[in-house]
Amino acid sequence: MTNTPPFDTPAESTSGRVRSVARAVRYGPVETAGFWTGVLAPLAYPLLLVGQVTTQSLGLLCAVVALNVCGLLLGRGYADRS
Repeated sequence: MTNTPPFDTPAESTSGRVRSVARAVRYGPVETAGFWTGVLAPLAYPLLLVGQVTTQSLGLLCAVVALNVCGLLLGRGYADRS
């Protein structure tokens, strides 16, 4: 059994942490907004479905579903940050 460190060199661990922090700073607000959009957008579904379905409300429902999908895709890495 060999005793290998988790990183090859200390420089690699430092650069990996720097990249992780830079990514969190760069994409953090986008992931946060995407996550909460994906969580909160479905709350509009019942309101749109209760009323009579018209062409306008159907278009609005499709827009909310598209917004929900985009939010889920953008916010999918939100919980991975530690």
